[in-house]
Amino acid sequence: MTSNKQITDKLYNLVEFLAGNYGFDTDEAFEKCDDEGLISLFLEKKEKKESKKEEEPKKEEEPKEDKNSPLEKTRHNVALWTKKLGENKFKDDEARQKHIAKLDKEKAKLAKLEPATEQVAPAKKAAEKTVVVKEKRIKRMSTPIAGQLKTALEGVGLEMNDTLKKEFVQYVEDLSEDDYKKKGLADHTRDFAKKVAPPKEEAGAEEDEEEDNGAGTGLKPSSDTPAKLTLAQLQSISMTVTVEPPGTLWDADKGRAVTGPDADEDEDIEEIEFEGKTYGVGEKSGRVYLEVNDKDVFQGFIGVGKFKAMKK
Repeated sequence: MTSNKQITDKLYNLVEFLAGNYGFDTDEAFEKCDDEGLISLFLEKKEKKESKKEEEPKKEEEPKEDKNSPLEKTRHNVALWTKKLGENKFKDDEARQKHIAKLDKEKAKLAKLEPATEQVAPAKKAAEKTVVVKEKRIKRMSTPIAGQLKTALEGVGLEMNDTLKKEFVQYVEDLSEDDYKKKGLADHTRDFAKKVAPPKEEAGAEEDEEEDNGAGTGLKPSSDTPAKLTLAQLQSISMTVTVEPPGTLWDADKGRAVTGPDADEDEDIEEIEFEGKTYGVGEKSGRVYLEVNDKDVFQGFIGVGKFKAMKK
């Protein structure tokens, strides 16, 4: 703490500095400041400030969590092993199943540890509400996964393309936790291929002599007029594959071509950002449009096919 004498000496040095620059007497100027009570006023303010600091209670530091505690170690393991499961870099399905069993055991251990912690510090635990974000099962279409999917699709007479890749990823994400864990990704690719496969009579047609009008999906559109469904009915189909013309889809559940509502001239169009592009979506019909050369070009329906993940 600085004493009053030290403060007074510093003030005198300041006056002396000014006197040397402006040509007045240092002692006379300092006495004048003292007579006017300026020195005393400064010292009083300094004492009040220091007194206030002493009166302020010191903030208690919150106890830090022990990173080496059984709870923190278990939390770390669950987070790390969950991330590894999402990356799916296992040499075979047996190794993957062993990892899942180990992760489930660690999660059960964590569930036992966390309630005990809540009893010790309920107020702190209530303040730490953790938002659980679901890990994506397929973060990217790696070469091994793409190879398995290509083989499975070729087995049912389909050629792999970007549309089928996206639909396979969505198919895996929509699986329940139990269904997802029962099989490896190789099995899921085969199940997906069977689900989107065209009827046998169409799959066996002379593809070499016919033009592929299935938008690169490998599917031939039905010769019959597509069944017209409401938007809700269209969105309720568990698996669809996009075919030409835009707005036509292959209903893999019932083996038929389907489409949705016609354009409604009176409906409002809402702009939605999706996969880096701005689309216009009909408020009633759910029809999706993309502006191309200053014209709105029909692309499909919201919540269906390649727009399955699009939300209003």
